[in-house]
Amino acid sequence: MEQHRDALQHLASGHTWHFPAQQDGANRLVLQQVLVLENLSDRRVQVRCDGDLVVVGEENRPTAAGVFLLEPGEVSPDVYLQHDFTVKELSENFRARQTGHELPNQVRGSVTVEDDRDNGSTDRWDLVLTGCPIEPVPDLEGLWRVVPWHLTEGSGLRTLDYSLLPPRQRIHWISRARGVQLPAPVGS
Repeated sequence: MEQHRDALQHLASGHTWHFPAQQDGANRLVLQQVLVLENLSDRRVQVRCDGDLVVVGEENRPTAAGVFLLEPGEVSPDVYLQHDFTVKELSENFRARQTGHELPNQVRGSVTVEDDRDNGSTDRWDLVLTGCPIEPVPDLEGLWRVVPWHLTEGSGLRTLDYSLLPPRQRIHWISRARGVQLPAPVGS
């Protein structure tokens, strides 16, 4: 599984908000990242998406990605890790970064993949997307703006935090039906 084509809702680079008047409610930004899921095994697998994972449904409306099957060699339709935040929430991320704290507003999801064998494997990836796509306008108190484009990275890339290849957690089963896992290796 790979995460690709990260994106921030497209706004003009000069777009600004005045706090406190425009910090809540209708002023929301979407943090979004598309996932590429490809079945590289020789068996059909079931994919379960939990959390802030969506697919684009009818009329371009996002719906929960849910559960789907992938045949060997098949690539899934685009699955998006996405959530919308108020500009106030994203300003809290900026302030947290300035003070060296964890960013409080995050997009989270998990992808779990299983084959149909009783003694098969279960793989899980936990996904986190966050960032600071807005910043205070220097010397203008109460005014915030979309972080300006960067010459080498375009818009949004340097403002988002995520793992391009998130770590995989794997469980090997002696019997999935009986809930018996293969013990983890001991020492090295």
